[in-house]
Amino acid sequence: MPRFSRLIAFMIFAIGGLVGAGAIIASTEINRATSTDAFCTSCHSMAVIADDPVFKHSAHRINANGINTTCADCHIPKGNWFAETWAHASTGIQDVWAEHARGLNNDDDWNKRRGVLANEVREVMRRQSSATCRSCHDAASIAPHSQAGQSAHALLRDGHMTCVDCHANVVHAAPH
Repeated sequence: MPRFSRLIAFMIFAIGGLVGAGAIIASTEINRATSTDAFCTSCHSMAVIADDPVFKHSAHRINANGINTTCADCHIPKGNWFAETWAHASTGIQDVWAEHARGLNNDDDWNKRRGVLANEVREVMRRQSSATCRSCHDAASIAPHSQAGQSAHALLRDGHMTCVDCHANVVHAAPH
């Protein structure tokens, strides 16, 4: 390979690397900016949830440990840049579509669809084996007092069930 061809190949590789690194840095910053409660509750339908007393006073919002989870802590998987970026982009597009095209920008329509939407979120969490729950909670460290809880958590550790199978509506009020 002539020296000029190697130089061009190196330049293309270097520019590609810089563009790729820039894209990763930019998407990481976009992920961070769109993971705030202020951003998530800027849509009408999410503002309704943020004002819900069950949400405001849940153990994930107010607790003795001083931990205050954000919307993204439970709804966006962490630890994998691609999975986080994909979840932000795909759910963001779906949420904007639902807010404007499917009429979720008024309280009556939102409340009518809440049960369906809650089930959709639970299905996503099941497919991801409750990865967002597990980013804070270590299944091996959880020691329930009841026999039923101990049995369920043994199934959880063995991969036969996931957190939302028992712990639905931990933060949000149950849909009507």
